[in-house]
Amino acid sequence: MKIEFKNISKSFGETIANSEISFSIDGGSIHAIIGENGAGKSTLIKILSGQILPDDGSIKLGNKKMLLGSTIEATNKGIGILGQDPLDFSNFTVLESFLAGNKKSSKIISKSKFEEIISTFSKKFDWEINVNSLIKDLSVGQRQQLELIRLLYLGAKIIILDEPTSGFSLDQKKKVFENLRDLSSKGYTVILVSHKIEEILEICNKVTILQKGKLLETLDLPINPKILIDKMFGPSSNVKNDYKKIEKKSKKNITIKIDKYSDIEKITLNEGTIIGVSGLQGSGSDKFVQSFYDDLSSSKVYYENEVQIPFSEINYVASDRLEKGLFPDMTIMEHIALAYNSKGLINWSNILELTKSLINTYGIVGTPQTQAKNLSGGNQQRLMLALIKENIRLLLLEQPTRGLDISSAIFVWESLLKTKSKKNLVIFSSVDLYEIYDYSDFIICFYDNKIVASGHKNEMARAKVMEKISGK
Repeated sequence: MKIEFKNISKSFGETIANSEISFSIDGGSIHAIIGENGAGKSTLIKILSGQILPDDGSIKLGNKKMLLGSTIEATNKGIGILGQDPLDFSNFTVLESFLAGNKKSSKIISKSKFEEIISTFSKKFDWEINVNSLIKDLSVGQRQQLELIRLLYLGAKIIILDEPTSGFSLDQKKKVFENLRDLSSKGYTVILVSHKIEEILEICNKVTILQKGKLLETLDLPINPKILIDKMFGPSSNVKNDYKKIEKKSKKNITIKIDKYSDIEKITLNEGTIIGVSGLQGSGSDKFVQSFYDDLSSSKVYYENEVQIPFSEINYVASDRLEKGLFPDMTIMEHIALAYNSKGLINWSNILELTKSLINTYGIVGTPQTQAKNLSGGNQQRLMLALIKENIRLLLLEQPTRGLDISSAIFVWESLLKTKSKKNLVIFSSVDLYEIYDYSDFIICFYDNKIVASGHKNEMARAKVMEKISGK
């Protein structure tokens, strides 16, 4: 079914997310929408899926105009969206979440039937999803996997995928792409929002490029990847896949207690070390990072004199930006006030000046009054970095560049590396082996909720890490 956007415009306060965007998507195609973080991609697809009402403009499906601002209308029209941050219920089980809002469900529900449906799709994609697990115990990638299963089961005719493959292994991604091609050949329309140029070139027929809320161009694919990068960031962009390194200084010893996850009771390293925790989604790597922020967990970090790093000097940056990292309805300035105000009364004049300064320093596209939920994923991540105070000694990062474009990912790591010398330890998880090897001094491999290998980067061959995290 052909989709036609006509003069779509949307603003959030002073921030213009979409400005008079007009283009069309052919039925039975796989169409990419790209642009740097803050370009307006997520706003546009949320308008198509009924989550956001535009200020102006219209959308046609076939020859008929859609009623905009209605998720019911979008669902009835066969539109399904798989977002970066899945819309689910954290206290539900996998089965309960799968059934919630399921228009195919009758009043009498056969639990075994739906367990079989989930199991069948899971085997098809080589995923492991326990139907009795709570949603809050799943990684973001596993929640995305469950949502994709539900979309396919419900028979959505227009499938929107917003950064969908961050939690998939190479084999899983290959199987997903095979199924998307099959759906496209049967007349389904697939919209892929991604920053991964290689994915776009591999699977998409056309690409639409947004820049600062405006339509730049729609191109046929394949095309030279450099052309796409230049159009996303400008021909003068110096975006590269290599990153700045920070000079290492002599450091004291620091001890990490990890006995719950390994036969090894502890690891002793130099302070200032960056530890990369590698593992596929659901392997336990994210939970390992989180465990250092849990006061009841056995995972602890100690100075060489066996004094534990206090909770007040630990900062955890979650991958679920709007669920665990930020307050969706609070403004940037209110977040800054919470993080930096240590007194009972807030001096809003001082907080405003600090907020403006941090917005400028971290390149956040927004104003002090912009709500967190109205920031792009990259700008939400920049805001979370801006909330990290100077006295932090242990910095925990869960999938720090999930869903970010190349430019924003570089910014995140440059910001972290600049402050590395002020931190005793940085521990981050990632499903991206390139990221693990670009930044880690020490690598920990996870599989099936256990540490299966660890060592300094120069001791850990990339092929060995890939085997270990794959359970081989």
